Amino acid sequence: MLIKALVFLVLLLVSVLLFVQVLRQRLGAIGSASGGFPTDGTGRRLLRVLREVVFQSKVIGNRPLAGLAHALVFWAFLAFVLETLNHFSLAFLPGGILPRSGRFHEAFQSLVALFAYAAGLGILYLAFRRFVLRPRPLGTELSLTSGLVALFIFLLMVTFLAKYHECPVMSSGGKWAEANWWLHSVVLLAFLVLIPRSKHLHLVLSPFAVFFRNEVMGRLLPLDFEKEEMGAGSLADLGKANALAIFSCVECGRCWEHCPAAQTGKALDPKQLVLNLRAGFLEDPEQQAVGGCLPEEWLWQCTTCGACAEQCPTGNDQPLSLLEYRRGLVSEGRFPATFRTLFDNLERSGNPWRYAAQDATAFLEEHDVPFHDGSQKVLYWMGCMARFDEAYRAVALDFLRILKAAEVDFGVLRKEKCTGDAARRAGNEFAFQELAMENAETINEADPELIVSTCPHCIKTLSEYQDLPEELRLKQIPLVHHSVFIQDLIRDGRLRPETGAPGQLEGRLAYHDACYLSRYIGGEVIRAPREVLGACGTSLVEAPRTGRRSFCCGAGGAMLFAEETEGTRVNHERTDELLATGARIFGTSCPFCQTMLRDGAVDKGREEIKVLDIAQIVAAGLPG
Repeated sequence: MLIKALVFLVLLLVSVLLFVQVLRQRLGAIGSASGGFPTDGTGRRLLRVLREVVFQSKVIGNRPLAGLAHALVFWAFLAFVLETLNHFSLAFLPGGILPRSGRFHEAFQSLVALFAYAAGLGILYLAFRRFVLRPRPLGTELSLTSGLVALFIFLLMVTFLAKYHECPVMSSGGKWAEANWWLHSVVLLAFLVLIPRSKHLHLVLSPFAVFFRNEVMGRLLPLDFEKEEMGAGSLADLGKANALAIFSCVECGRCWEHCPAAQTGKALDPKQLVLNLRAGFLEDPEQQAVGGCLPEEWLWQCTTCGACAEQCPTGNDQPLSLLEYRRGLVSEGRFPATFRTLFDNLERSGNPWRYAAQDATAFLEEHDVPFHDGSQKVLYWMGCMARFDEAYRAVALDFLRILKAAEVDFGVLRKEKCTGDAARRAGNEFAFQELAMENAETINEADPELIVSTCPHCIKTLSEYQDLPEELRLKQIPLVHHSVFIQDLIRDGRLRPETGAPGQLEGRLAYHDACYLSRYIGGEVIRAPREVLGACGTSLVEAPRTGRRSFCCGAGGAMLFAEETEGTRVNHERTDELLATGARIFGTSCPFCQTMLRDGAVDKGREEIKVLDIAQIVAAGLPG
């Protein structure tokens, strides 16, 4: 017994030492990143860990079969914690630390055995998927560590079940039981050594990465120009929470699988992005990221749609990292040539196209649109598309009809400027802050009770005004998308659109979820448009990728103002998917999406396809 205890103690200490040695290196790299970890909303963060880590909600929800197999293995490890402690204690205490008989013993052992069977089946499926099916998101190269981990987990389950069922070969002599104990122990210790040297470090880090993940996806904090903050340059500039998520990456490839850039033949690969950043952190956290471990062209191919961050089970937010580095490059004067015109227009005229402000004023006066004078409860924030784009003005006019039909007390701003969405997503933080401070002052003077907008990008960017310095920020005013606003009007009986308005609603309609609604806001803005369309009597069909899994139109992240020079156009990919539903109408709730899908249909020679905002569909059913 003494020799066994000494040998095992030496092996345990060596394993722990090797584990800690590499873990310290990883933690040191994470600690070298700037800033600290967010601590606000501790209760919400703990609930998120419970939901996403313990109950594996993202793992299962976003990839059900493989996710369930992974969850079974994970839950088995939780069930095995006490069993493992008892197993190790047998090296020092003949009876272990748990009772060896009685009701607790029988119930506990039966529970662990149940999870052992489940984990055994789960790991067999995952190994089959990884080494036989070999789906592209997991990578084209076979992973030795993945094979070892699968073997280790299977052996752990088999050796436990052999003991649990008291196999004849073991019960016939103590030496077989002893051999089984040693095999189980050595595999556990080998697994411990392997964890920090592989992607399985996520077992240790991912609960913390999920806990410290930003409450708001893609949240950019304002740069303080007085402190000469110019955006991210080095790897360490990304911040500790980002670095922690990078080292938690499980390499599942879900981000690659849903990335519009990657899926249309662009160079950007969000999975490889994380792996490159991780390798760079281990090499030198102070090195410049762009041009080193991060190819510059990747920065300008991201639509910031958030599909990668939505899918990631370990807290990575790749668009946030890319936007941080965009700001750093723009501060150095490095950006695509097509953005020069965008920046100049925003600076000179307050909108992306250099239209004169009086053009919007003349349009509003022509259609007798009330200007907000401080007395109206609702402010309709129009956005640049509704104020200046000739095609999208039709949506604005129909939404105005809805507001008037429902007798909403509203007004629009005479001095509204671009929210700065395109500037900020393109990396021009200075232009964004100039526009944001001016708009915030104008809105605060108007002092509405609620702001409603037909543009998801405006809503997202207006919400970011809350991060401005206290004396400059926007007041706490509810921001509501028009789909939810219309839904409430219908529910309250203030709006009663006729069903099946002739001409405009003939045929099936495929609704396209805008990325800045379905992922950045989510919840009601996914349900509301469908409820509104149902109230209008539409024949709704769903594309394969819908809701939070919707595929991008290609316009976000300021890409509406850039050129796609590589691979397939993103809007063509999405248009093909919507056309495949057999729909004759595409429904939208975003000006960018409407533009991109309309262009996509024309490019595909399908000019007969109608691309309509839900406001147009509702207005078609209004009297008069």
